[in-house]
Amino acid sequence: MKQLFTISGRYAATEDVSITPQEYGLSWNTRLKGFGICLLIALILGIVAIIIYFLGGNIAGFAVLYSFAVILGLASTFFLMGPMNQLRKMFDPSRCIATIVFLVCIVMTLVSAIAIKIAVLVLLFIILQFLALLWYTLSYIPFARNTIKSCCRGIMSA
Repeated sequence: MKQLFTISGRYAATEDVSITPQEYGLSWNTRLKGFGICLLIALILGIVAIIIYFLGGNIAGFAVLYSFAVILGLASTFFLMGPMNQLRKMFDPSRCIATIVFLVCIVMTLVSAIAIKIAVLVLLFIILQFLALLWYTLSYIPFARNTIKSCCRGIMSA
């Protein structure tokens, strides 16, 4: 990868431009490895959460592992985008409500599993957590949210 330096010591335009500047001290390969490792751990935690729930019926264990898997999966993107850039994008006006609903649902999933211990609430918040994350993710795909809205309107009016 050909790099060009500016007078300030930061990287200027390159032939192979990565998503985030190199100012964090991590090479593109290191960031990809960090992303992959975090995502793999998140996937493993998610699978273990499902196994715990179906084999033992432990809703609290499921909720905790599932929530941490989702958080770690989202945090894996910090390696690609950089933490501050990712947080700015998460709280962009087009994603702010989905992000807040998602974060509140994670907290409420954990509260309902650990403190309140009501399985129906845990499942409700996990479903809401998933839907908020889906809506957040769709904001990165052009016209995806509008397409989903149109489909839902069509289903509702039918």
